[in-house]
Amino acid sequence: MKKCTFLLMFALLFSIHVFGQGEVEANMISRGDLYGTARGLAMGGAFGALGGDQTGVAINPAGIAVYRSSEVAGTFTTSRETSKIGNNSFSVSDSGLNNLGYIGYFPLRSNSVPSINFGFTYNKLKSFEKSYSAVGGGRSSSLTDYIVHRHGDVSEYLLGTTDINGKEQDPFYLDQGAPWLPILAYQSFLMYPIYDNMDKQIGYESILNPNDKVENLLDVKEKGSIENFDFTIGTSINNRLNIGFSLNVTNFYYNLSSVYTENFPTGDNNGFDIENWLTTEGAGVGLKLGAIYRPTNSIRLGLAYHSPVWYTLTDTYSALSSYKIDGYLNKLSPADQEAYLGITNRTVDTGTARWDYNFQTPGKWVASIAGVFGSRFIASLDYEITNYKDMSYSDSYGSGISNIYSNTNSYIDTDYKSASSLRAGIEYRFTPRFYGRLGYAWIENPYNEIYKDQQGDAMISGTVPHYRMEGDANYYTGGIGYRFNQNFYMDLAIVVKNQTDDLYPFPNVYSDEARKNIVVNAEPYALENKNVKGALTVGYKF
Repeated sequence: MKKCTFLLMFALLFSIHVFGQGEVEANMISRGDLYGTARGLAMGGAFGALGGDQTGVAINPAGIAVYRSSEVAGTFTTSRETSKIGNNSFSVSDSGLNNLGYIGYFPLRSNSVPSINFGFTYNKLKSFEKSYSAVGGGRSSSLTDYIVHRHGDVSEYLLGTTDINGKEQDPFYLDQGAPWLPILAYQSFLMYPIYDNMDKQIGYESILNPNDKVENLLDVKEKGSIENFDFTIGTSINNRLNIGFSLNVTNFYYNLSSVYTENFPTGDNNGFDIENWLTTEGAGVGLKLGAIYRPTNSIRLGLAYHSPVWYTLTDTYSALSSYKIDGYLNKLSPADQEAYLGITNRTVDTGTARWDYNFQTPGKWVASIAGVFGSRFIASLDYEITNYKDMSYSDSYGSGISNIYSNTNSYIDTDYKSASSLRAGIEYRFTPRFYGRLGYAWIENPYNEIYKDQQGDAMISGTVPHYRMEGDANYYTGGIGYRFNQNFYMDLAIVVKNQTDDLYPFPNVYSDEARKNIVVNAEPYALENKNVKGALTVGYKF
């Protein structure tokens, strides 16, 4: 299998340092959402060639040069995220001020450069608020099967509380220790080592019997957001070409709490729970460059480049395993049986640890076209391309182990691709003060075809076994706007987002690189996601 050997080598050497930094987490940090003002949201976020709105300034900084007056505006949003697995639905709500900005217009006494504009805008780019649960019965594969197949070569002495010489140790914090997931499994008596006739360890076996069917349960709660602050400057040249530049500072916060449970078929309440707590937080910086050209009075052409965001992040994490295996004691050695019977609490606690690292998101290009037809009708289209192969991790310590993430970055390069986004919107002016708007947006999933359609052997890190393979996102948008006078205005928008993900309780394992022969089948769930968002923008021009 293409990943098995390299993953094992990687985990053996550096597992403690890379608890949360896998290829799945890279996509979570990098993939965006629709954001901005109510006007921008109502038009599907298609503002790259229009400008004159804070959404447009965030997409293409040249949009700031379209302003002919100063402005302050803020957007309040409220949303409800519903996640559905089978017939079970789970919902969470999120509200807050998700957009705020000031644009300053400063006229110049020049026909060729009539003004120079400065601005500050804040946008919540993405919300992580989410809750879901999944239950599956009659499963032929267990998380223990995944662990013994992926970590079969890890020495027993790296998993226990004593080393090869009988000296006490904490296996979770060895300098060159084993991955935390097999440590939890080993110390919870969920797997045991097997040896050949020369007394050489040749792998592990699950505590389960070969034909046992298990029931697994997964409960997940996610919180957090990605917030962006843009500092933008722009100008217009001969009233034909607008140019702009932004420096952006991004704040990242993500919190996960999850419980993975398996119920075994033998004994009374036999099985185990693995509880995980993970927080990732930090900040990053990036740049944006943009231009908008007006070849005719009706047509606008836009082009913008968003550099990668260079993050410095910190993971704080811990896990707890609780277990009961009374029905399987005959599979343990006499010493292990004695140890098991002497345990009253039957839990294994990793303690809390942290790790600092750097992460680079992919850069992206945005090409836009818009038509302004008279004073009544506007149509706009944005196309965005992002090369997710460019996501990468690096060490932030300068400790001489800069290749610690080389395998993770290699997996990203193999499993991800360039993905497209399309945004379209229209606006119609019914009266001098009343506007109507409609829009649509599509964000493509970033996985290459083999990884998406035949995958299951994703690289995970730490003790969080589950992950989501995110599908394409579709947005249906609409809204209205009202201009009370030349200065004061209000806009309303509604956004409906649909996305279906593959939820894996743990990765599949294949016996061949072509992924045709599966030996551990996680049997993913279909996770249907629907988000309904309402937005209200209040603005003042002066």
